[in-house]
Amino acid sequence: MRLGIKTDDEFFIKLDAKNIQIQNKFLEKIKKLAEKQSVDVMLQDGVVKKQETFDVEKIHQIYNSIADRLDTWTLEGISTTNDEGIRRNFIKLNTNVDDCIISLHLSIQYHVILFYQPKYEVIKKQKELSDFMDETKKQEDELTEKTDHVILEKLMAKGYKNLNTQNLFEILYKDDKIREKIMNETELQTDGDLQKINQHKENLLKALDDLLLETYQMVPILIDDARLVTGEEGCVCNIDIERIENNQKSGLIDSKKISSGTKEKISALVDQVLTAIT
Repeated sequence: MRLGIKTDDEFFIKLDAKNIQIQNKFLEKIKKLAEKQSVDVMLQDGVVKKQETFDVEKIHQIYNSIADRLDTWTLEGISTTNDEGIRRNFIKLNTNVDDCIISLHLSIQYHVILFYQPKYEVIKKQKELSDFMDETKKQEDELTEKTDHVILEKLMAKGYKNLNTQNLFEILYKDDKIREKIMNETELQTDGDLQKINQHKENLLKALDDLLLETYQMVPILIDDARLVTGEEGCVCNIDIERIENNQKSGLIDSKKISSGTKEKISALVDQVLTAIT
């Protein structure tokens, strides 16, 4: 049973009132967290501008504070997920009370926007990469052609006929031993120059990646799980109560089947969450 879902059950209606307070208190913290600050960033073309962001380090401070206050609860973990510029930080805690389990799930979702750090080194590395690409383009094309020719020769020597781009790929993909042997021989015949070019290019790209600067954007509003999954910015604050019946969890609960003593314990634990978040 998720608190906040429409119900006629008087016990859960009372818990819902507390849940609203919990959500509002959590939202207050997130609004404070999402207060914007301005930082200098550099664009791809070297132009420096101001960009609004917020301090994501405070997310873990909030989560750790809540977890510390709910020290009798089991912490399932504080985790982060990344998906195409969308980042989610969430925490899950749970506790048992007689034949029931209470779970608390808090989640914050926001967009990550990348810029470069406003440093001269960025421009320097961009120019170095551009010059290197211009200098090696012709050599890279020649080495690629030479490599393809060597691969075809080696495969034909092993009895393969009527080779084209498609079946060449299939042969190398399916036979690990042939692929490894031919690639080693190819590297020897080309002096590994193509690999060296690619490695240096990767090193330059990595150096530029290391100069990236993350900024963050979020609308501090409460959203539900459905909107969270579709990538909306905001925060989630859910409390679920499940009952264990025949060693199985069930979210369909009739409070009339719960003893008054267990109800008091559940209510006290929800109060505990409110105190921890306040």
